[in-house]
Amino acid sequence: MLLSRKSFVAARFAAALIAGSALVAGVFVAAPAAYAGTNDYPSKWKNVARDSMFDNWGEYNRECTSWVAWRLHGHNKFEMPFHANAGNWGADAKRLGYTVNLTPAVGSVAYWDTSTRSHVAWVEAVNPNKTVTIEEYNIGGSGKYDEATIGTSTPTGYIHFQDLATSFADGAYVTYKSNVYRMAGGAPMYVSSWAKFGKKPSGLATAKQWAALKALPADGTFLVAQPSAKIYRIVGGAPVYIKSWDVVGGKKASVSVFDADITNAGAAGTSLGSHLRKFPADKEYVVTSPSSKIYQINGGAADPVADWASVGGQQPAVQIGDEDIANAGSAATGPYSHLLGAFPTQVISITGTTKVGHTLVAHLGKWTGDHVVINWLRDGVAMANQHAQTLLLWPHTAHRKISVQITVTRANYRTLTEVSTVTPLIRK
Repeated sequence: MLLSRKSFVAARFAAALIAGSALVAGVFVAAPAAYAGTNDYPSKWKNVARDSMFDNWGEYNRECTSWVAWRLHGHNKFEMPFHANAGNWGADAKRLGYTVNLTPAVGSVAYWDTSTRSHVAWVEAVNPNKTVTIEEYNIGGSGKYDEATIGTSTPTGYIHFQDLATSFADGAYVTYKSNVYRMAGGAPMYVSSWAKFGKKPSGLATAKQWAALKALPADGTFLVAQPSAKIYRIVGGAPVYIKSWDVVGGKKASVSVFDADITNAGAAGTSLGSHLRKFPADKEYVVTSPSSKIYQINGGAADPVADWASVGGQQPAVQIGDEDIANAGSAATGPYSHLLGAFPTQVISITGTTKVGHTLVAHLGKWTGDHVVINWLRDGVAMANQHAQTLLLWPHTAHRKISVQITVTRANYRTLTEVSTVTPLIRK
């Protein structure tokens, strides 16, 4: 039955009063137990003809406005402060002091106010690739529930009555500047798509909240990469491979990320993959299992430590596997690529007569099979074009101290530089 404008306004006003009384009396329709993505609109409004009655907020049943009011009540714990046609929601909300902008957030209201469409919908998820998932009613006059994924710029804007609280706990999804991240060890890990995780609610982070997040996950955080199911543990901001949960005494709480997050670890600057280092930061300690050996990270490689006393007492350390040390430097990519190999140090020495006209010989220890660069030094400064294992002493070396430096390089290994002791002053 159609109502005259006067009767329509009166009826809505009466319905709003009834709704307010019901709220005070505590007999409001029970909040839904289900989460977003479910048509839990109450049957007393859903199973009767569209526009045949008013809901508790003075909106006609099975309309987009009634559905959004219901969603706000059930999930946002917020009660609509007005009833109006959908096209007026943005202006009315702004007039009452609510934030209205072009930035979506979970629990916000998408609204359309154009010459061809007046509509509102509840934002269920803010997704990667600049889309949002909305829940709505009465598309095309159907009076039915619908769930859709649309571009973030499709609506006229978003009304922020009382957005769902953003969680920054491990595993939570967070949106910032239209990109979606997953929290791991207090840091945001970029999510490029929902393909492996399924659609999830994503809370909106403010600039202040974003700035307060860690740049890198906390030491000891466990990540499980998908789809490979490989386990990694954070050491100095880098993902170090864990062969199995047995290495750390059984399964632990972890956060699922993409294999691509691990592969792209070490991306520079502010890129989307910049929240993992390629190699652990210097001065971090690890203890291997099952041997309980101690190592300190320097230049991306693990150096053995005799005992805690030698470094001033026990230090914070992350447990990893003995196999991580054994395989360090074995590959440029793959699970074992996040620790560089370490060359054993060698004693470099010089023999020969320290007199002009004679030849000095550099003894390089075992360094013959790797890429070794020799530099003869005069008073600590490299001499031009002197890269042979022998050095003929010319007059310009007189009254100078001579030493030799070697630089050893190998793919996936930390570069080693060794310098010999210096000779006495060269005699004429």
